[in-house]
Amino acid sequence: MVDPKSGNDAAGEGRTVSHSLVRMSQVIMPQQAGPGGVFAHGGDIMKMMDTAAGLVALRHAHSQVVTLRVEGINFLLPIRVGNYVTATARMTYVSQSSMEIQVRVTAEDVLREREWEALTAYFIFVAVDKEGKSQKVPPLILKTDEDRRLNEAGRLRHDTCRIDDEAKALCALD
Repeated sequence: MVDPKSGNDAAGEGRTVSHSLVRMSQVIMPQQAGPGGVFAHGGDIMKMMDTAAGLVALRHAHSQVVTLRVEGINFLLPIRVGNYVTATARMTYVSQSSMEIQVRVTAEDVLREREWEALTAYFIFVAVDKEGKSQKVPPLILKTDEDRRLNEAGRLRHDTCRIDDEAKALCALD
């Protein structure tokens, strides 16, 4: 039985996508600009995304988590100093100890009332114990068609994207 307030399984066996959803917003300030001083530094936006994704993973796992990799980061449109930026992070797939979180970043030119999707990425986190060893996470409870669609795409990425033991490289997929 799922608790309607928390979105959690009553026995602690799973958590919904909405249980861990995170939205973080900020205005891009001049100190966050790249060398030209006009556009946001990509690293600052990626840090915001990693923070949002990490909070989603913490909420879902209820344990310490670490970033394993980032997949498919796509800078679609630039973000300028003064834009209002929102990172929306949601759990898309859960395996035994790893979690995939989709992070979408929108930017808004407040004065012109224009909003656009600026970038997206998938962050993979692993739940760890006090010694830093991976540990099991609760399953993901899928309630909507969108949850199921994103979960299936995440499962395919999980099943396809592996560490190449010979090259020690991580893959990135669309």
